Amino acid sequence: MRKALILLAVMAALGLSACGYSFRGKQNNLPSDVRTIAIPMLENRTGELRIESIFTDEIIFQFTKSQMLRVTSEGQADAVLKAYIRKVDTEDVSLTRSTTSNQRRLWVTVSAQLMRRRDGKVLWEDKALEQNRTFAVSGSVQATDVAKQLAYKDLAKDLAQTLHDRVFENF
Repeated sequence: MRKALILLAVMAALGLSACGYSFRGKQNNLPSDVRTIAIPMLENRTGELRIESIFTDEIIFQFTKSQMLRVTSEGQADAVLKAYIRKVDTEDVSLTRSTTSNQRRLWVTVSAQLMRRRDGKVLWEDKALEQNRTFAVSGSVQATDVAKQLAYKDLAKDLAQTLHDRVFENF
């Protein structure tokens, strides 16, 4: 029985490796001369104040955490990841009986481009990276604002992960 389980585990491992399965965020399709990256502050082209720092911090954290490229200053980087927040939309998702909002969905669209610094070649680009997050609306404006800020933080984490993965995997 034990030999059968071991054999089954080995066969499953071989099967996974043969089908091209790979772990998310571990594949690097960038040119071999790109070993460092600069991530300047995102530009905010929306009316939402101070969200650019939330998104920039999460993107820097994601690239630093993965250690696939070393995050450095723009003057020392092989490539520069420039991005801007294009659009923020909020829509009502759930209404109470009195037709006031109970839940809202926050949509953020970011445009990003990775450019090799030495020759200006665009290595990767996505003009409409989009993420959304739902948050609760309460009777208190302050509580709703706190929920919205938490939604921005969660949304920024997801967007940073997606951006990171797409840069390296060239999707």
